[in-house]
Amino acid sequence: MELKYVLYFLLGGMVVSAVSYFAAHSKGLIAAFFANLPVITFTTFIIIYFESGTDNVISYAKSLLIMLFPWLLYIFCVIFLASKIGVIPSLLTGLIGYFLLSYFIIKFFSIKM
Repeated sequence: MELKYVLYFLLGGMVVSAVSYFAAHSKGLIAAFFANLPVITFTTFIIIYFESGTDNVISYAKSLLIMLFPWLLYIFCVIFLASKIGVIPSLLTGLIGYFLLSYFIIKFFSIKM
């Protein structure tokens, strides 16, 4: 196994651990800061750049912006539904919404390209 995949795993685990720690101690804003750190995105951009160049980095960055909408739907489901139907059902509803909207976005952009 390549060493870079171990590094990806460790970076991801450190971010999840930091988020979980701060969220469990009622420090939601700090947890959100760590959850949104661009460490993984930064690492991904660097790897894409070294493996396939600038054009693919730009394409990936544009795709991240497009896929922001399904992620926002997921987050809004949790915010608005957690107090009404519970955390687990709101997470599941958000995930279903995320996958459905992602599917339609991917289909739409696949047709256009």
